Amino acid sequence: MKIELISYTPDGENMIANLAKATRMSRLDMKQNNKDNNMKFIKHLIKIGHLGILEHITFTFHVSEISRCLTHQLVRHRIASYLQMSGRHTKPIPYSEGQGYVIPPSVYKPLKERYGEVNQLYENAIVSAYDYYNRLIKQGVPVEDARYVLPPAFYTHIAITMNARTLRHFFELRCDEHSQWEIREMAKEMLKICYDKYPVIFEDLKEKYDG
Repeated sequence: MKIELISYTPDGENMIANLAKATRMSRLDMKQNNKDNNMKFIKHLIKIGHLGILEHITFTFHVSEISRCLTHQLVRHRIASYLQMSGRHTKPIPYSEGQGYVIPPSVYKPLKERYGEVNQLYENAIVSAYDYYNRLIKQGVPVEDARYVLPPAFYTHIAITMNARTLRHFFELRCDEHSQWEIREMAKEMLKICYDKYPVIFEDLKEKYDG
C-alpha cells in the first residue's frame, strides 16, 4: 500500500479559527493570527462538537497498491470525492511482473506453519483468474466484460478528497479494531499524515488509535 498526500488547505487552522470567530462579529477579519489563541479555540470547538468549521479544510490523497475490497468499503463514505483506476481501459498488473495483488494476513501469516499450502491455494486462484481474463480478451471479449472474472484482490488505485470533518468520522469508523484490516491500515496511515499537518484537529484521534 502506498499513500501520498497530493494537496491540502494551506494555513487551515488559522483560517477556520478566524471564520468561526467571524460568526460572532459583524465583519470578517482574516488577520487574527494569534496561533496559540486560535489553537485553543479550535480545541474548544471540537470538544463541544461544533465541527462544521472543519468542513472548510480539505485533503486530497492518492492511494495505490490496494484491493477493490478496500475501495468498495471506502466509497460508502459519501461526503467525499473519488477518482479510481478504470477497469474498462486499464488491465491489472500481470502477476508475472511482480506482485500485483493484495495478500490478506490470514493467507500470508500461516505460510511457515502450513508449509505454504494456504498461500499456494491463494496464488493459484489469482493466476488462474488472470489467465482466463487474458484468454477471454484474446477470444474477442471486451476488456470491460472480461474483467468480470477478476477477483477484487488485484491492485487498483484511487484519489480521495475529504474535508476534515468527514476525515474525523472516517477515522472513528475505520481506525477501530473491528474494522476490516486493509482499510484500517490505510485509515491509520492517513490519520498520521493529517496529524502531521494539523495536529490540533486530529490529536485526540491520533492518541486514541495510535497511542
